[in-house]
Amino acid sequence: MTDIKFFNESDGKEFSMSQHPKAARVLDDIRVWAESNRFEHVTFWRDPEDEHKFWVQLGDDRLNYWIHDSTFTEGKHETVEMQMDYARGAQRRSAAGFGKFDK
Repeated sequence: MTDIKFFNESDGKEFSMSQHPKAARVLDDIRVWAESNRFEHVTFWRDPEDEHKFWVQLGDDRLNYWIHDSTFTEGKHETVEMQMDYARGAQRRSAAGFGKFDK
């Protein structure tokens, strides 16, 4: 089963998104997506300068791609698969050496 975690970039402390009642469906959809794409770990890092940005990490790869916190707090499950596909695309671009152009 895929492990999904949330951390504050500023202090490295983990926090839970499960306190948001609408986040459960989004987290379930991310877990299904991650398992079908063979990711054991998905991590979201809260930006220290903008608390509404969660930077995505797929496996060991921290990406130059973020998801807005409203995806979780407002339960926007219908868009999360597309967003995770974009994150995977960012991972592939980075692995191919194009990540330096995305910044």
